[in-house]
Amino acid sequence: MAVEAGRTLKTARAVLRVLSLLEQAPAGLSAADIAEHLGRSASTAGNLLNTLCAEGYAVRDERTACYYAVYRPAPAPPTTADAIDLAVLDELYGRTGERAYLATVEDDRVVVQDTRGRQGLPTVPGLRPTIRSEAHALAVGKAVLAHRGADAVRAYHDAHGLRAFTSRTITDLDALERDLVGVRERGAAGDDEEYAEGFSCLAAPLHGPDGVLVGALALSLPARRYPEHRERLVADLTRLAEAAFGSLSAVPTEPSSPPPPAPGPEPEAART
Repeated sequence: MAVEAGRTLKTARAVLRVLSLLEQAPAGLSAADIAEHLGRSASTAGNLLNTLCAEGYAVRDERTACYYAVYRPAPAPPTTADAIDLAVLDELYGRTGERAYLATVEDDRVVVQDTRGRQGLPTVPGLRPTIRSEAHALAVGKAVLAHRGADAVRAYHDAHGLRAFTSRTITDLDALERDLVGVRERGAAGDDEEYAEGFSCLAAPLHGPDGVLVGALALSLPARRYPEHRERLVADLTRLAEAAFGSLSAVPTEPSSPPPPAPGPEPEAART
């Protein structure tokens, strides 16, 4: 039989009423107190209290026979990384025509969470979703290292070394630290065939509203286009990274210059 719209359960209302009474009585209430408030029998009050105790919403003090509400904190708000509006990734791809990446910082690694790019757009060969020992050779890794402090950079060096992925990879700690100073000054990191020959990348750090580093926004493109388009791409990238936690309406709708042609199928979202 269908339930009538608006019908409520008296028992459910009674349980919620008991919980409300307990929350308003930090010194506790006995079953007799609850029965008096509800105008019910002591056995009914006891059953309602037992239900709350069984579900973890109340506890009984065996010494005093009083019941107390259990403090249950409100659900935690989304983490700063979760608060990133993925529309910023669509906007970055739409403005640049290059493959776009969103990565987050997770302990000692950088994790690529999502990408945008049309089918057939070249991807960086060998790039894995989880970036650890290759961070120094990738723009997205440098964007994170540059803002984690000198101690974190040295700890990274001690843990992973500075492996050469190509002849352009920075393998000297002093040289890497100088490069990271430039990243902080420019607001964006770059790698020009430092991880994979024929590919260049750019990345800008993502800082939450509280200023905490949570990840990076990045682009990859064929190295032959890098010198010509780098300045424009950095401008778009840094503006959108700053808007990642807010409204995109504050960001100019027109790119600084037309992006390279992007023929082919419609853009698709794809996990690296």
